[in-house]
Amino acid sequence: MKNVLFGISYGSKLSGNTVIAILNVNKIHFLDIDENTDADEFIYNASQHFKPNVVFLDAPLSLPSRCCGKSGNDFHFRKADLDLKAISPMFIGGITARAMQLKSRIENNSTKVYETHTKAQACNYKLIELGYKKEDQHLITCRNTLKEKLSPSLFFDCQDIKTWEHLDAFLSLFSAMRFVMGRADTFGDPEEGLIYV
Repeated sequence: MKNVLFGISYGSKLSGNTVIAILNVNKIHFLDIDENTDADEFIYNASQHFKPNVVFLDAPLSLPSRCCGKSGNDFHFRKADLDLKAISPMFIGGITARAMQLKSRIENNSTKVYETHTKAQACNYKLIELGYKKEDQHLITCRNTLKEKLSPSLFFDCQDIKTWEHLDAFLSLFSAMRFVMGRADTFGDPEEGLIYV
């Protein structure tokens, strides 16, 4: 796979809980964002440096159509949120607004940004049954399970996944890889905003 792909677990702006998983040529590595570092600037600068073909972000990138003056009755959920039983973009309004702004900035430089949902991807790979996001001891089992799904031609060190945020970035990267290979599942209404898993 020759593309440069980003998968991002997106946290609060200064929390240090944002992680970028990068597939560059045949190697996967991670960029951790330190506490009190502006996550949005860090992601934007990383996108300028690596110039990814696509960025997959685990955060809402659109609003319910009714909130945008379009038809529909639901002010809280998009069709994609209902399809995936995801949290309302309105409930996490600050993160949604930041993510939409970041998408706009990155796409000004010809890199496409897509929304993904890491819990849905975790379900695809049956990680929920393995203790996904429960106790820390389950992190090792989940990361090993995902490593088994990777092509042997990709270099990846399981030890790089140190937290659940790292695993979520990895799951976002899986969505990007599936998308590039034409295997991503799509949820929602194109007029309102799609989620790719």
